[in-house]
Formats: sequence, C-alpha cells, structure tokens
Amino acid sequence: MENEDDTWIEEVDAALKQWCQGDCVLGEHFFVQRCNPHQPLTQASEEAAREGIDLAEDEVPGLVVITQTCDIVRSCKQRPFIEVAPLFQVEIQLLSEIQKSRRPQYAYIPGIAELNLVADLDRVMTVEKAVVAAWERTSGCRNDE
Repeated sequence: MENEDDTWIEEVDAALKQWCQGDCVLGEHFFVQRCNPHQPLTQASEEAAREGIDLAEDEVPGLVVITQTCDIVRSCKQRPFIEVAPLFQVEIQLLSEIQKSRRPQYAYIPGIAELNLVADLDRVMTVEKAVVAAWERTSGCRNDE
C-alpha cells in the first residue's frame, strides 16, 4: 500500500516528465544569492546589507532550467534538485549577438526569443523539483538541436 509521501513523489515525478533542459517559467520570480553584507557587490546585495542579512533576492522575469533533461526526469526521491538560471531582458541588437554565440555569459532560448529574454549563465540557483513541478512550463527549445 502506498503512503502519502509516495503519492506526492509520484505527482512531482509525473509533472517533471514534461520538462526539458531549456524550459522556462515566466512571470514574477526571485533569484536568491548568498552575499557578504559587509561588502555588497550588487544592488540586491546592498538591499540585503541594509537589512543585515546575507541572502539577496533579485526579482527576475523568469527562470530557465539548465539541468540536463536526463537528470530532470529521474525520480525526485533520488535526485531532488534542479539548477535554474535567471532570465534577463536584452535589446534586440544584444539578442542577435547572443544568438550568434558572441556573448558567452548569456544563452539564447528560441522559445522565448520574441520576448527578448535570455538566460544569464553567470548566475545559477538550486531549487527542489517539487518547486518546478508547480510551475507553468514554457517550452524553451523547440527541438534537440
């Protein structure tokens, strides 16, 4: 007989079967980073320093999954985490340069290119798979290429 934990693990695993590397969640989200409140390097870190904390939150227009698809679809019981990067809105000229791989800090994502959004690969955050399972998935890559 299944217990309650097994049921929600199966629900999370089933939801993640649809997700692939490069898929996104759009809308108001927050990227969290550890910072030194005594030596803040970013605006988010400065705000955290004013509050005397060492976790800075940055509001971003979405997040992109950068974990490999083969690891996303593994059971959350054995592999509970997924890596995400924040999305960043860019001007059309910069988007073109990113698409041509001239800006390695960023990744071009075809499924959201019309929104001028790219992944900022300088920043990565770990989230539990149960968090991703609750998100509304936006396909980032339309094919394996």
